[in-house]
Amino acid sequence: MKKIFSYLLFVIYTSASHAAPIFSFDEPGNSFTNGSWDFALNFEVLNQVTVTGLGYYADPNTNAVDDNAVALYDSNQNLLASVVVTNTFDVFNFFRYVTITELVLDPGIYQVVGVSNGDNYTWDNVNHVFDSNIAYISNSWASDSDGIANYVGGTQTDSEFGFSGPNVFIGDSREFTDPNAVPEPSVLAILGLGFAGLAIRRRKQK
Repeated sequence: MKKIFSYLLFVIYTSASHAAPIFSFDEPGNSFTNGSWDFALNFEVLNQVTVTGLGYYADPNTNAVDDNAVALYDSNQNLLASVVVTNTFDVFNFFRYVTITELVLDPGIYQVVGVSNGDNYTWDNVNHVFDSNIAYISNSWASDSDGIANYVGGTQTDSEFGFSGPNVFIGDSREFTDPNAVPEPSVLAILGLGFAGLAIRRRKQK
């Protein structure tokens, strides 16, 4: 019975838990600005993921953003999704996210780019890690002139993770919009079936 219960907990956890930004860190390393930039992150999707939000870095000294445009592109520079991040959205692990219509990304190369609008950015962050389904490729950046999150070519590229600006959220968007969200109906169904199975098993053993 203990084995069955442990298995149920594992199924429930794996069914409901994978929702996170494509990268995260424990603490920002710096707080600095020197104009408005298009900061781009080039990354590879290793296993299919579902994007539910785009976000922009909110420096913890102010927790503020400034109508930052954020856009997601594929490797052919096709625009897949775009948002404008404002202070009306909650801060989640140093970023403010805007929910988008669910977007499935197949394995491949992508770029997320955001306009800093003169807001503080950070680099050399503490314990900077990427989701297991995502591989870091490079950062690119270019001086911004129009406030639009345009695709940034690789003319200025950092081989190690550079400036934090835009981010991408994958999985259940309620993780960043509602910390008290209830489990998905499918997870509740699994839980119900599991406990029903336990009840039947106990009856048979009597």
